[in-house]
Amino acid sequence: MKIWILSSGNDTLSLFRVLAKFDHSYLIFRDQTNFPFWTQDFLYLINQMEKEIDFLLQKGVEKIILDPVYELYFLQNSSLKAQILPLFSTYLHQFMFPYSLVGKIGILTDFASKDEVQQLISGEAQKFSLTEKQQATKKFHFPFCYRVKSESSWMYAIQNLWVHNPYLIKTMKNDLRYFKDARIDSFVPMHYRMFEMQRSIKSCFNAHKIRFHDFSFLEESFTSLTEKEEKSEYSVTIYSNQSESFLTQEKKLIRRMTRGLQVPYAFEKITDLD
Repeated sequence: MKIWILSSGNDTLSLFRVLAKFDHSYLIFRDQTNFPFWTQDFLYLINQMEKEIDFLLQKGVEKIILDPVYELYFLQNSSLKAQILPLFSTYLHQFMFPYSLVGKIGILTDFASKDEVQQLISGEAQKFSLTEKQQATKKFHFPFCYRVKSESSWMYAIQNLWVHNPYLIKTMKNDLRYFKDARIDSFVPMHYRMFEMQRSIKSCFNAHKIRFHDFSFLEESFTSLTEKEEKSEYSVTIYSNQSESFLTQEKKLIRRMTRGLQVPYAFEKITDLD
């Protein structure tokens, strides 16, 4: 299967914890002009991504993986939704929504998408039907109740700092305390790079009161979406609108997506998306 990954650098790194386990042809678009995404206006990024997706479709792409926030936006608001691999949407419907205890959901996102993310999750929740157990729970809130917070700074340091760095963990726990005080029952990170801190996130919550579904559940979602598709030989091709010099600083990404440098990657510079 020919799969394009259109995401920021940190999310691509995190995604390949799952993707590298499966034999598909992966093509990565690294938008260095607008990197990092969180510094840009949300609607501006949407317009840029529409141009990028048009370019990708000309390359014969089968499916496209986006960051969770942008995946939900395109699934709900774009005619291009048939080309989007609904990885995060499947994660929500298979694991997060059905296992919510009382319908109180905590959402952690970046500053750029804070105003849009609750509406996007609500739009996805409208497609969900309560389970029998949820219907039998008298105090269950439906439509779901939401608590949304934009993280402070730790999410952007994940790629460059050791995930067990004490400062990183302490900063993250300060953000997560908000959700504990709000008594949510389900925690949803809205960016794949947040899953890099899954062990520390789990240690912050009581698993019987607050559910957090980690990378293993994302892997199950990906498997369910691609198991019927014809597999191809594992390969990685990187496209960028700037030079490949950034790859000299992305050794961890290269090592992960090339399976420990056992599989070479190809690089191609893109000069015009219009």
